[in-house]
Amino acid sequence: MVLVLATTSKVPFYIAGGLLAVWAVLVSAIGISRPDFPGSRGARAVTMAISAVLVVAAMATAVLTSTFEHTESAKAQTPKPAPAPSGGGTATTGGTTSGGGGGSTVQIAADPTGNLRYQEKTVAAKAGSVVIAFTNKSPVPHNVTVVQGGGAPLGATQTISNSRAQLKLTLKPGSYTFFCSVDGHRAAGMQGTLVVK
Repeated sequence: MVLVLATTSKVPFYIAGGLLAVWAVLVSAIGISRPDFPGSRGARAVTMAISAVLVVAAMATAVLTSTFEHTESAKAQTPKPAPAPSGGGTATTGGTTSGGGGGSTVQIAADPTGNLRYQEKTVAAKAGSVVIAFTNKSPVPHNVTVVQGGGAPLGATQTISNSRAQLKLTLKPGSYTFFCSVDGHRAAGMQGTLVVK
């Protein structure tokens, strides 16, 4: 029940954090007024056990509610991918695959350690049908969203963790920006440039 509530609301985090703050103030106030606090070995063990339980509860509810928030906000912000063009391809160098009727496949991977960055800063593709093959081996949810200039997103992969996703677009020659639209990830530097020739 607590796990279900923690993944759908921030209330458990607020309660656990509030209890931890009250406990810290209480222990500090008693410690200042009574130099021998907590006194006996048993009282020390109880004080430390309560402190540890409250810290673990606050951390656990923080992680559960932040994961829910990032996943839900990413789903709300992720544009629907463009319709998939047909056609196969053959592999070429640099993580790019050239397509049969023009176009290519571009490989983009999130940092596998969970840092907010892609492994590629700049990728290149041929104009036409462009497939972005996105790999995220970290537990942190990410996606790849593509824009040109300051315009609206042209498309985005699904927001994933420990998985792979694809985005298929038809792009004209030019410079595009790819970034992660999960809250705060782009601002932290999770973006790069897609050059279409």
